Amino acid sequence: MNASNLQFFNSSILYNVEQNYQGAEQEALSALQIKCPGCGGAMMYAPKTQNLQCIYCGVTKPLSVQPAQIQENDYVLWAQKSEEEKAKTVQEQSMAALQVKCDQCGATVQLDSTKSSTNCPYCGTSLILEKAQVKRFWQPDYLLPFVIDKKECSSLFTKWLNGKWFLPSKYKNGNVWGEKFQGVYYPYWTYDAHTRTTYNGERGVNHRVTVKGPNGKPTTRTVTDWHTVSGVVARFFDDILVPASKNLPQDIIKEQKNWPLQSLVQYTPEFTAGFTTDVYTVDFTEGVETAKQQMERTIEEDIRKDIGGNQQRIHSKQVFYTDLMFKLILLPLWIGAFKIDGKTYQFIINGRTGEVHGDYPKDKLKVALVVFGAVVALLLLIYIIFQF
Repeated sequence: MNASNLQFFNSSILYNVEQNYQGAEQEALSALQIKCPGCGGAMMYAPKTQNLQCIYCGVTKPLSVQPAQIQENDYVLWAQKSEEEKAKTVQEQSMAALQVKCDQCGATVQLDSTKSSTNCPYCGTSLILEKAQVKRFWQPDYLLPFVIDKKECSSLFTKWLNGKWFLPSKYKNGNVWGEKFQGVYYPYWTYDAHTRTTYNGERGVNHRVTVKGPNGKPTTRTVTDWHTVSGVVARFFDDILVPASKNLPQDIIKEQKNWPLQSLVQYTPEFTAGFTTDVYTVDFTEGVETAKQQMERTIEEDIRKDIGGNQQRIHSKQVFYTDLMFKLILLPLWIGAFKIDGKTYQFIINGRTGEVHGDYPKDKLKVALVVFGAVVALLLLIYIIFQF
């Protein structure tokens, strides 16, 4: 663990706070544009080859996708730093970048230098590039490069749509949706921790007893005997993921779980050339609370298994965290926003696995038919039960 290399800062020194740095605009432009060694034009990252490719002459430049030797950052050491120390770290380890805020949804993204115009990946609104500002960009430690390109993304999305029975038939043609997907590197915090949890509760053991019913006939029922228990459970958590941006709805982003984090590479701007990078707005001290909530849900399952029996009651528990570590990474998402009948629908496609998640229009007639069929089936079942 190398605490001197910590690359994060507190919300009081926000990631995207404007700064006036001499020469920052030139630094930002240089950082955003990777120049072709052949013609001097802009190069962009090609997911299929995982190399840089010139958008003008096609010259390629190899990139190393060797998995990085991960170094985590000590949460306690960083959280104890003074505001002055954090500000100094930001000054020394940040870089300038051009960022623009969407007037419609408020999302802030880093600009893609290969395009003269672009839309917001979250709502589809045209971004006003004249409002772009040079800000200090706090670069992540690692990222997971795209391996799925835009063409494959469109094919995966169309296949996913065709599998949705409730989707109106007129929307199952991929051409209806257009080429509105944008490749976005979405920021995440990851957290590691050793946990030790003490608990108090009760173990319920079921058994059957026979008693006389109100009519004098014997009836059998289940009785639970409760026994006081206490104990200790321990678990190590590795790479608990917490989104570091709030630009995507939680009910969509939480579905993206299958990330091959063993393939993380060291962050370099070359991998983001031609793609949008989301600016993180969730501080690492805020993210750790979300991570702990995820951990505690798993810990509660461990406690119930440890209690055993047929039923469990947990009266109290106390979780002790040690070796709490964190880092900031970028993960690849294809994001599409489509407006249909006045409503915006968002979709995300995992840039590594191709998994698709999102909401979509529902055919009201199809929904009504399913509800009607369910009601008829329920009434038929009730009728059969009462017949016997």
